[in-house]
Amino acid sequence: MLTGDKIDTAKCIAISTGLKTNKEEIFEIDSSKMDRVDGPALERKLNDYRHKATSHVLMIDGTCIGFIMAEERLKEEFFGITAQANSVCVCRCSPTQKAIVAECIKTIVGKTIACVGDGGNDVAMIQKADVGLGIVGKEGMQASLAADFSILSFKDIKHLITWHGRLSYKRSASLSQFVVHRGMIISFMQAIFTVVFYFVTIPIFNGYLILGYSTYYTSLPVFALVLDEDVTREKVDKFPALYQTL
Repeated sequence: MLTGDKIDTAKCIAISTGLKTNKEEIFEIDSSKMDRVDGPALERKLNDYRHKATSHVLMIDGTCIGFIMAEERLKEEFFGITAQANSVCVCRCSPTQKAIVAECIKTIVGKTIACVGDGGNDVAMIQKADVGLGIVGKEGMQASLAADFSILSFKDIKHLITWHGRLSYKRSASLSQFVVHRGMIISFMQAIFTVVFYFVTIPIFNGYLILGYSTYYTSLPVFALVLDEDVTREKVDKFPALYQTL
């Protein structure tokens, strides 16, 4: 979670949204509670959190994030540790820091990300994401206009994820059916050949033809089924009106 609110407000949001469970505790890296904010001090804090990543929610403020992003070694260590955490909350961060964190998650951690925002300070973060979700709210329509998908309330994200999960399930089902039918075709041909020639155990195709049939000759339909994407940045740029509605 990336927010511009203070750390106490971020704690309340993390609890109310379920980012922090009852069994988890909060590990704070707060610049106001540190004697000195520099590389060695932050590295010691991160090393302390390394062994608590799976049981503690990390709460870090924008000042500490600024120091971490300024040093390449510390930045890689930070994202390497936080990638193992269940939840990470960054409070008091600027719009530029939101975009930087989103970009680092993509490049350093190597994950495909979706960013959700409802205000103008979330536009940079949404544009850096692979899939941006903008919420139309009291703060205006800047986020919804810059996003790939525009929704009216936060609860609509559940329906959006369910829809794309359904599309993914349909592609997986089509792929499974194709593999089954591909095997049945070659099996039926072998069965008919065996019956016609008085049930002799002679293969109709040699080993190389069977290998090519299962891999090379029928590879294009498989790729056509599994390489389809629901939304890409190129599609959004080409058809902006289509992807601005849910």
